[in-house]
Amino acid sequence: MKKKILSIFMSILIIITILPVSGTVTMIEVVGTETTPHQPPTYDTVQGIVRDTKSGNRNPFGRSDFGFVGINYTGWTPPDPIIAAGPEHLVVMTNGAIAFFQKNGIKDFQDEIEDSYGFWGVVGATNFVFDPEVIYDPHTARFMAMACERGGGNSYFLLAVSDDSNPNGDWYKFRLDVTGLAGGDIDSPNICVDSQAVYLSADFFTGGQKYLVYILEKEPLLSGSIGVTRDMLITGSQSYGIPVIHGDAPAMYMIEHFESSTNIKVRLHAITDPLGSPQQATYDLTVPSYSPPEDPPQKGTTSRPETFDSRFWSCVWRDGSLWATHHQGTTRVKARWYEIKTNNWPISDVPELYQSGDIDPGPSVRTFFTTITPDGYGNAAMCFARSSPNEYISIARCNRLSDDPLGTMREVVIVKNSSAPYNGGRWGDYSGVSCDPSDNRTFWMHGEYTPGGNLWNTWISRCTTPNQPPNTPSTPSGPDEGITGIEYDFEAVTTDFEEDPISYMFDWGDGTQSEWIGPTPSGTPVVGSHTWDNEGEYEVKVKAKDDYGESNWSLPHYIEIVTGPILDIGAITGGLFKVSAKIKNIGATTATGVQWSIKLEGGAFIGKKTEGTGLVIPAGAKETVTSNLILGFGSTMITVEASIVENSDTREQSGYVFLFFIKVNPGGGI
Repeated sequence: MKKKILSIFMSILIIITILPVSGTVTMIEVVGTETTPHQPPTYDTVQGIVRDTKSGNRNPFGRSDFGFVGINYTGWTPPDPIIAAGPEHLVVMTNGAIAFFQKNGIKDFQDEIEDSYGFWGVVGATNFVFDPEVIYDPHTARFMAMACERGGGNSYFLLAVSDDSNPNGDWYKFRLDVTGLAGGDIDSPNICVDSQAVYLSADFFTGGQKYLVYILEKEPLLSGSIGVTRDMLITGSQSYGIPVIHGDAPAMYMIEHFESSTNIKVRLHAITDPLGSPQQATYDLTVPSYSPPEDPPQKGTTSRPETFDSRFWSCVWRDGSLWATHHQGTTRVKARWYEIKTNNWPISDVPELYQSGDIDPGPSVRTFFTTITPDGYGNAAMCFARSSPNEYISIARCNRLSDDPLGTMREVVIVKNSSAPYNGGRWGDYSGVSCDPSDNRTFWMHGEYTPGGNLWNTWISRCTTPNQPPNTPSTPSGPDEGITGIEYDFEAVTTDFEEDPISYMFDWGDGTQSEWIGPTPSGTPVVGSHTWDNEGEYEVKVKAKDDYGESNWSLPHYIEIVTGPILDIGAITGGLFKVSAKIKNIGATTATGVQWSIKLEGGAFIGKKTEGTGLVIPAGAKETVTSNLILGFGSTMITVEASIVENSDTREQSGYVFLFFIKVNPGGGI
C-alpha cells in the first residue's frame, strides 16, 4: 500500500514539475458558423496485418515512386498518417503508433503513443491519446512530435523534442495541462515552429467553438525544460491551419476557412511578439469560391468517408509565401491549394493570392484529405486520397515546378492502390508530405490505403522533382563601355542542382550568338569573347544547358560601343637625308600608344629602318613621322606602318636614293 501511494505521489510530482506557468490569455471574438465537431478516432482490436513490399506505380517523369509500408493497422480508426523528413531518417505517426525509418525503408523503431507503456508514458500519459502530429524544425534540426490527450475531464498537449537530427537518440517529453485555458475536450491539434517559438494549437468545444494557441519558448525545450509560455484563446471559431516557418517571417501565420454554403474569402491571422505580449492581426483574403466538402464515394460500397469541413489540413511558409491546402466542393469534393504572398504583413503591406488551383483528375474523381509543401526551389508537392464510384480509395500525389504556368499542378499520380473497398469507418483524417532537408527537393509522403478486410496500412513514398536544367545564370560580368574592333571578355556562371556538367551560350545583342562553351563543372565560370563592328548599345545575355534542357536567358549586361581610333597613313615624301609621312586618326576617339616604322628595302646603306612608339593622335588630328639619317645609292621600296590595338595601316611607295637625297615616286599606298 505504501509503495502504491508513493508511486501516485511521484507521478503527481512529475506532472507538476513539467507543467508550465501560463502567460497572458488574449480573448478574441471571431464570428463563425456552427459546424459538426471533428470526432476523435476510435479503437478496435487489431484484426490482422497485411504487408506490402514495393510500389509498381510510375510517375509522369518515367521514374518509379520508391515506397514501402509504414505502419500497419493499429486498431485505431482513422489512422491520421503524418510524416517528417530529416537528413537521414523519417519519423511517421498514426493514431496508435510512432515509428522511425531509414530512407531505404528499414524500420529502426516503433512504439505505441497511448497509455502508460507508450511513447509518452514516462510523463504520465495514461489516457486517451490521439490526433498525432510530427514536424522537422528547420531552425534547430530537431524532430518535434505531439498529440492530444483527454482524460478525467482534462486536456493535455503531449510534446516530444528529439535531442538531435537522429530520432533514435533521446527525446525530451512534456505533458502540458491546458484544461484551465480552454476546457476538457481538446481535439484536432497542430504543431508549428518559427525561429524562436514552438506553437501548439487545438480546437475546444465547451461553451462554443474555441481555438487555443499555446506558445513555448523554443530554446529551453531543446534541453528538456520549459521556459517562457504564452497563450491565446480565439473564441467563435476553430480549426486553423498553422505552418512550419522556414527562415524568418514577420509573424506566425494561421489560415481559417469559412463554413457558409458558398465562400469567397479565407481569413489570415498573424501573431506578433509571441513570447512577449502576443498580438493578433487578421486579414480577409478573397479567393476562388469554395463550399463545404462532399463525402466521397468509392468503388464497391455505399460507405462514404466523413470529410467534416473545409479546414486547412496543411500549410507551410517558405520564401515569402504561405502554401496551404484544404478539400472543398459540395457536389464533388476536390483538393484546393493556394500560394499566398504574405508581403511583410502585418508589419507593412497586405497579403495577396498569388496562385491557386483544384486537383481534378477527371469528371467523377474525388480528391480529399490533402497536404502540401514547397521545396527550397519554388517547386511544390501534394499528397491526398483519391476515389470515385469506379475506384477504391488510393494514395495519390501531384507536384509542380516553379516555372510551370500559375495555378497548375502536373499530372496526378496514384502512389498506392487499395485492393478492396473500405467499410471500416472514417478515412484519413489527413495525410502527410515533407520536404527532405538534405537536398531541399525530394518529397516524402505518408498516406493510408486498405489491403482488404476493412483494415488500413500506411504507405511511405518518395517523389523527386524531375532532373531540371541548370539554374538561370546571373547577369554576365564584363566592361560597360567599348570601341569597335576590340574583342571583349564576359564571364558567366551558374549551378545545376544535380551537379550535371553545364554549357553556356552568349547572345551578343547584335544578331549573333556564341557557340556552346563547355561543358564545365557546375559552379565553374566560363568566359565568352566578342568584337562589335558598329556603334551602339548592346545587351549581352547568357543561358546554360545540361543534358536535360536549357535554362532561361539571364538578365542582360549593357555595353556601349563607340567608333574607336582609325589610323590612315598619308603620302610618303622624300628629301635630304630623310623621308617622312603623316599618320592621321580618322576615328572618333584618341589613338594612344601608336607604334610606327619606316623601312627601306634596297638602295640604303645607312638608315634602313626607323621605329617609334607611344605616339598619341587625337581624333581628327595627324602627326608627322620622320626617318633617321639615310645614305645610299639605288632603287628602294619605302614602307611606312602604323598600328594600335584597335587597327593598323600600311603604305608603300617606290623611290631612289642618291647618296644623301631620297626621291619618292608619287602614288603607291596600300
